[in-house]
Order: sequence, then structure tokens, then C-alpha cells
Amino acid sequence: MDHLWMCLLILVAHTGSSKSQIALPTAHTVSPFEILPKIVGGYTVTIEQVPFQVSVRRRSIHERHYGMGHVCGGAVISQRVVCSAAHCYAINTTVPLVYRDPELYVVVAGSSAIDRTDRFTQEYLVQRIIGHKGYNGSTLENDIALLFLNGFIPWESHGVRAIPLATQAPEEGTTCLIHGWGKVTMKDKSAALQQAPVPILNRELCQVIYKLPASQMCAGFLQGGIDACQGDSGGPLICDGRLAGIISWGVGCADPGYPGVYTNVSHFLNWIRGANASLDYSEYRQMPLLNLANRRCRWRSVSLGFLVMGIGVLALIMSLLL
Repeated sequence: MDHLWMCLLILVAHTGSSKSQIALPTAHTVSPFEILPKIVGGYTVTIEQVPFQVSVRRRSIHERHYGMGHVCGGAVISQRVVCSAAHCYAINTTVPLVYRDPELYVVVAGSSAIDRTDRFTQEYLVQRIIGHKGYNGSTLENDIALLFLNGFIPWESHGVRAIPLATQAPEEGTTCLIHGWGKVTMKDKSAALQQAPVPILNRELCQVIYKLPASQMCAGFLQGGIDACQGDSGGPLICDGRLAGIISWGVGCADPGYPGVYTNVSHFLNWIRGANASLDYSEYRQMPLLNLANRRCRWRSVSLGFLVMGIGVLALIMSLLL
């Protein structure tokens, strides 16, 4: 135990004195103990600086109130695939594991602000959700999912661009970047895209705090102050210009002693490649209307029927009176 506390003290000293230079990635390149789906302590960036970042939204809300349907973040990794977190789409009350229908979601890319479009904004319906079959809703292990878009992302856009995958886990002390439109405090969300630097922490220390499997890693400052938060889930952890992690969970938001937990992308390289190879990039589906839209259409039909019937009855009464 003395060794573990010594490790903790050393790491606190290291993170407090870090002077690592932060380079923005370009288009080329705590009581009670509660698990929250995980930017606190960040700063505003534009989508041109992080063109791989997307917002995944509930269609039923998004189509009625633009900017209100945000569920999770994600990162573009090919011209039709977005990488995100499994817990954003899994129905955790089902056994065996089931993921929600893809037509419930829309992916908004190329926007710096969550609540308005700009010249780069593009929207894509989701044709298929491939969630990891080993995802555990209790531990959030294997928290990774791919969204297959029902559209092709044009690479000439300055606001939407794929990010390459990391082929190995980032080393301890590496300063990485997290992004999202989640909460900037425990109460307030940000309409502007946020970015924040977080260092990769010692794996032994992460084990002391969380008992993490090899498929997860932790990053952040032990003194707190900077972290991902609710609404950032599924978003990217970028290290050396590559997608190294997926924002997964944490205890609170930027609380001292509890760094953020991320899915280790390099651990899932074979899974990502296999899932991507199973997709037919030439297939585009006729996406169904939402059930809500169908219900609205049916109610309008019923209302129209009653209106026509009422007009007919009124005409009959008038003819009898005359």
C-alpha cells in the first residue's frame, strides 16, 4: 500500500509541473460514488480545427428543435463510418444485449456550434449501428460502437475529415486532447465546441483508482479541474494526431482524484477493421420515417377524415333546412 501511495504522490507532482506543448490536430494529421457517462475546464475551438468531431442526435428531437437532440459525440474514421461509445446506443435492460434502431439517430458533422448550422454543416442518417457484442453495461467494458452512415462524406469539405486510428496505446505522460459539446460545469452545457488537454496517467495508478481492464485507460489531472462530462460520451481522445481513445465514463466531472476513463482504441483495431470490412459501401437504404412522424401523419389523416365528415353532415343539414 505504501508503494501505491508513493506512486500517487509522484504522479500528482508530475502532472502539476507538466510543461508539455499542446499542438492542435489539423485536418491532416465525489460522494456518492456515481458513474457518469462522460468539457469541463476547456476552451472553444472551431470545427475546422477538429473536422473529425460529430454530434449524434435523436432524430425525433433534432427535427423539431435544432440543437436539442444531442446524445453523444463521435469521430469520423472513414467516409461512411463514425466511431463512438456503445453505451450511447445499447438498451441496457435487455438480455441478450440489444442496440437501438439506427433510424432513431442522425449524425451532424461540420458544425462548431450545437444549435446552429454553418457553411460546413452536413447531416447523415444512420444506416446501421455495430456495437461490440461484449459491451458490459455495468462496467462499461468494450464500450465501442461504429455508426454506418447512409451517405458519403466528401473529402473536399474543410469541416468534415476522418481521423487516423492509433495503432498502439499512448504512453504515460502523453498530452492528449478531448472534445465535445457536453457540460462545462455540473449544471451548464456549452453550445460551442470545447477542447481540453489531458495527460495519459500511469496504468498502475488507474488500477488503484478504478481496476480497469486492458481495453480501458484513464487520463486527466488528479487535482481535478479538467475532464470530459455528460454529453461528451463517444467523443474522441486525440493523441499525436490519432484517435487513441473514446470518452466513456468517470466519477463526477473533473473531481479531484477521479480522472476520466476512455476506451483504448488500439485494443480494438482488429474489431474495427473486421466490422468495417463487413460493410458494403455501395449500399444505400431508403430510410423509414420515424414512428413519431408516422403517428403524426395518421392523426392528421384521422383529423382530416373527421373534418370531411363534418362538412358533409353540415351540407346535409343545410339542404334539409332549405
